[in-house]
Formats: sequence, C-alpha cells, structure tokens
Amino acid sequence: MEKVMKKEDYSELLWMSADELYLLFGQALTDFKNRKLSRKEFFDILDELTMRQGDTYENLKEPLRSELDDELCGLWNTENYADVDIITSLLINLGLKKTYNEIKKSITFATNISPKILEEIEMQLKKLETM
Repeated sequence: MEKVMKKEDYSELLWMSADELYLLFGQALTDFKNRKLSRKEFFDILDELTMRQGDTYENLKEPLRSELDDELCGLWNTENYADVDIITSLLINLGLKKTYNEIKKSITFATNISPKILEEIEMQLKKLETM
C-alpha cells in the first residue's frame, strides 16, 4: 500500500524544481479527491507546496493550476475563517482566476458573512488588486 504524504513529509523535503513540485501538487490533489487527505491536511500541504513554488520564481503550470483552481472554488467557504485565510493566500500566490471570481461573487451576494471574515476577504482582495 502506497504511503500518503502528510504536511510533515513535505516540510522535510529539500529544495525542489518547479517540475518536481508540479508532481507533488498533483499527488496532493489526487490524494484529496480520493479522500486520503482531510480538507485541513490538503490545505496544509498546499500551503507548504505554494511556499516552495514561490522559491522557484515560476508559475504552477497548466493543466494542474486550473484543476487546483476548480477544486478550491468548490471548497470556498465564507463560514470558516481558517478556510478563507488559506484559500485567499493560495489564490494570491498561485494566481487562481476562477477562485478570485468565486470570492468576488461570494461577497457581492452574501449577506450573512461575519464581519471578521468579510474584513479578511476584502483585505486580501485589495492586496491582490494592488499587485
């Protein structure tokens, strides 16, 4: 049986190329879709990989970037501060256009977002718009 990698496994890896990271992002997405990772584990792994991706000075390549974008759109949740925080961070660092549009739409039409979460979303969107 193949071992499912957890955040700690990714944290221990040495510097990796963009191509190697692409494979790891793909594995994390596959593991999440196959329910081998919880939502939190998936977000923790994406956070770790995204930091490493930034060190390569390269964008995450297609089609995986779009697949992650689609998945994160489906996971967007304005009721959980931690989810909002990590997804907006991933959006900014990976340049996820569908997720950006989903976030914009959610604050336009939602009336029951807590003030703290709404403030976080608006702050992150402002950061993105000024980049």
